[in-house]
Amino acid sequence: MPKFHEIQSRFEWLNAFFRSYHSLLVIEDKCTDLDRTYKDLSPFTHLNNVLLYDTVINWCKIFGSHKEECHWKKVVKDHDHFRSYLFKAIGKTQEEFSEYQGQVVDFRNKWVVHFDPNYEHPAVPFFDIAHDSAVALHCYLKEQSNEEYPYGGPENIEDFGKDVAKALFSKLLTYDNKT
Repeated sequence: MPKFHEIQSRFEWLNAFFRSYHSLLVIEDKCTDLDRTYKDLSPFTHLNNVLLYDTVINWCKIFGSHKEECHWKKVVKDHDHFRSYLFKAIGKTQEEFSEYQGQVVDFRNKWVVHFDPNYEHPAVPFFDIAHDSAVALHCYLKEQSNEEYPYGGPENIEDFGKDVAKALFSKLLTYDNKT
């Protein structure tokens, strides 16, 4: 049986994923315009890349390699039940999810964490499945909470991620260059 702090840590990694994911969505299409006034510095493109990498890394901690200490299998008792829940929630088969999982882990290993000059990949992986699987795990763990393992996090993980992005960029994107 997983310990309370182990379950809570999955919520923390999921929260980190949603913070970075929603912040990435806010900035990704604005980088070129925002960087224009900074010549060759590209601070917003850099921030976009940091958020992209963080999104990938946090998703892989939970859904990547099965031997990861943070993997969902370490806290979910009934793996088959969760898999069924997950695949229904994301509208994918196990094979489709496994293929996607492999692509994201490959992207992490060969582009985000290490650099393989021969790695051929699209610009970045699409995050639809990563997003939907993270929502599914969050909902599943929240539904499994009880008196022994109470849930005390955001009621709506989507709103949480959007609120974080709004808080971050409301100041950042309106800040006048005073230096």
